[in-house]
Amino acid sequence: MSARQSPDAGASVDQLLEAGLAHHRAGDLAGAARCYQRALERAPGLARGWHLLGLTHAQAGEAADAMALITRALAIDPGDAEAHGDLGHLHQRQGRPAEAAASYRAALAADPAGDAAWRTRIWTDLGMALSATGDRENAIMAWQTALEIDAGRIDTQYHLASALHDSGALDDAAAGYRTVLAAQPRHRDAQARLKQAMVQMGAQPGG
Repeated sequence: MSARQSPDAGASVDQLLEAGLAHHRAGDLAGAARCYQRALERAPGLARGWHLLGLTHAQAGEAADAMALITRALAIDPGDAEAHGDLGHLHQRQGRPAEAAASYRAALAADPAGDAAWRTRIWTDLGMALSATGDRENAIMAWQTALEIDAGRIDTQYHLASALHDSGALDDAAAGYRTVLAAQPRHRDAQARLKQAMVQMGAQPGG
């Protein structure tokens, strides 16, 4: 082998992606990015490569580059549900909840019957994005949908209870807070808001 030849010169595109994923899982973002870039040099139309390369930039805190790369992946494969979801997370972190909500909806439309844990997370995040836009009604519906898939999501249960509380549905809110506290008795926000709801309903705190 030539001294100038890359160690992966004979690797296939799939092998380069697998090597990149191994680096990625090990936390070696630079190594992962190198493998993804080499794969893309050989297969520039590989949507998954652009998506994975975008994730290395996202994890490195380079949001603008990450968004551009994942957007490029989606231009090649508009049906990539995970890429839509990851783009939504980037929008949300950048304080763009309306754009985040649109990406989450696109993700769910692309894979409406996908992995349950993934769908629960996306529905929960959609609720957060909608809540941030002031659309409480649809945020509540999103969180309810998430809990229909996985009733054990305590963070989702708390967000739903809080939104119901703020909308005036005090009985349902109190029931939600109690569900949270049954799983996490030291959840201080749920404790405080349950007491507030009970007072608003004319009962003694903790009653």
